[in-house]
Amino acid sequence: MNPASDSSTQDGGLFANSRFVRYCYARLLSLIGQNALIYGLFIAVISEQESSLATSAFVLASVIPSIVLGLPGGLVADLLPKKIVLLLSMALRMLAVFWFIDLDPGVEGAIGLTFLFWTAYQFFAPAENAALLAIVPRERLAHASSFLQALSLVAQLLGAGVVAPLAVKLLDVEGLSMIVLGCLGFSALILLSLPHLTYRLGGQARDVVWWRALPGGYRAIAADPGLTSTTLMRVLLDTGMLMFVVAAPVFIEETLDTGAQNAIYIALPGAVGLALGLLLAPLLLTFVSARGLALGGFVCFTAVLLALPFVDAFAPEMAGASGPVRDFTDWLGVSDAIVATMLLLPIAGAGSSFVHVAARTDVYRRVPTNLVAQVFATQAALGSIGALVPTCLAGVMLDQLPVRLVLVLIGGSLTACALYAWQRGARAARARGVAEIRAGLPGDASAEDEGDWA
Repeated sequence: MNPASDSSTQDGGLFANSRFVRYCYARLLSLIGQNALIYGLFIAVISEQESSLATSAFVLASVIPSIVLGLPGGLVADLLPKKIVLLLSMALRMLAVFWFIDLDPGVEGAIGLTFLFWTAYQFFAPAENAALLAIVPRERLAHASSFLQALSLVAQLLGAGVVAPLAVKLLDVEGLSMIVLGCLGFSALILLSLPHLTYRLGGQARDVVWWRALPGGYRAIAADPGLTSTTLMRVLLDTGMLMFVVAAPVFIEETLDTGAQNAIYIALPGAVGLALGLLLAPLLLTFVSARGLALGGFVCFTAVLLALPFVDAFAPEMAGASGPVRDFTDWLGVSDAIVATMLLLPIAGAGSSFVHVAARTDVYRRVPTNLVAQVFATQAALGSIGALVPTCLAGVMLDQLPVRLVLVLIGGSLTACALYAWQRGARAARARGVAEIRAGLPGDASAEDEGDWA
């Protein structure tokens, strides 16, 4: 029997499932500790050495483990019981933090801990995602995915916005490390109490040659044009978001004509849009396909990205479009360009949520259960690989070109890549449908694919 099909869940709703509620508590505590630690380490790096080389090394310490260990981590999470993988990787993360308490929290120590922490996370995250299949019925996975994305946003705000700044100010880095240990420890205890975290089908084969199975997640993505499209949307979106983060300080100073320390004008509206998108995504998925929602979200994000370079040109019309907006502008005492940016960024944030929720839901719906963790790990690895060069290139371009032109190039490149991938996927879906019809096979799935691509 699949534990996810528990009658209390079916009758009482998602949050009537006590196992899902405990899973959420464990995830929240783990992410609060993780975000608090990463924020504290980043502060330690930039406060002791304001070198761009040290900052780049810190970023690479979080990206390289995903590139190198993402696929093995997903395979391990699929082949072994999820609880064992979760607890062992959690123990490794806690051990890394414990070692750091006895070391000098300098630049090298901070970068080393970051590398170890993200190395363990490459095994933890795929197992955590795959365990959801054993907790939540498939018909409620869209709602569960959306709620977990919202939970991640809350954990980021609490960990990096509240816990880490207060701990660093009042308790120093060692105190922050103790708080992180507490969060991870309580999360591990909750996971330990959860039964049945591995979803298995009857007769599922377990004899696997590891080196042959390693690209299993990539093969699953490549074999399904629909899953390929949502994966590419997610990868392109993550790349665009990282490139915008690099360009944001210059955009704030040059286009919005304010100090880079006023990044709250960008962060807060974007967070509001993220939250709104997480609320709307499950509802929209009842009317449109996951691929359609991912495309719509990506269009929202890139449209805002292409509009921001010219925000000061149409800002007076937006800021003065209605009395309340003008009153809000006067009350804040900020420029029309800042207010227009604050009105645009929630659209981009909502689009980002649409893409991520659609991509996660599509994996749960389309991928065999024995490959779910590998597909999630493969998507994360592809995102890290795809974002590595463009993010560095954005920094180089900002030193040579105006930020307006850089944003236009970023938005235009993302749009071109998305259109190319979409057209290739459409041709593949149509070709598969024609082949199935000629072979006398049922063409429902292909027709659905073709309709979604069109």
